[in-house]
Amino acid sequence: MWSICLSGFEKRDSMEQITTREARACDAQRIVEMIAHLAQHHDDLAQIEVEDLVFLCFGPTPWLKLIVAEREGQIVGYAALQKKVQLQFARRLMDVQHLFVDAAMRGQGVGRALMQSAAEHAALHRCAGLTLGVMAHNLHAQGFYREIGFEERETGGAIQMMRALPLQCAHSNP
Repeated sequence: MWSICLSGFEKRDSMEQITTREARACDAQRIVEMIAHLAQHHDDLAQIEVEDLVFLCFGPTPWLKLIVAEREGQIVGYAALQKKVQLQFARRLMDVQHLFVDAAMRGQGVGRALMQSAAEHAALHRCAGLTLGVMAHNLHAQGFYREIGFEERETGGAIQMMRALPLQCAHSNP
């Protein structure tokens, strides 16, 4: 686990002409395509449909906040953020569930712009920091996160566990 403390949600980086903004429901198709690319990068198969993403992010009780990066009017990356809390410390955090940048746009400031927008969004929600998980073998991503101020945190040997629920509970739109 990684964390960082950082102190109008459309922002333009004039050097790279990258704009970040909150995603809208009409962006869902493009974001689902990028989710599929991210899953493929991790040797996984995305199972999310446009309707699922719309419900999860824009439905009556949104679970995630999506930020997109655009260049010349085209969405070239996204960050998915989820509120998190360390109850014993009364500490709010924002977890970066996904960060994705189109392969052709990597190294051009898109990821950095998305992470800056994520930090600003977290600050608006009075979060003490950003957290994220990164695969142990993904040294390039680890280097990027360190470069922008993230530090590796001990997990205390904790493991994550999950109990599956019946499919109709997990995917139904109440």
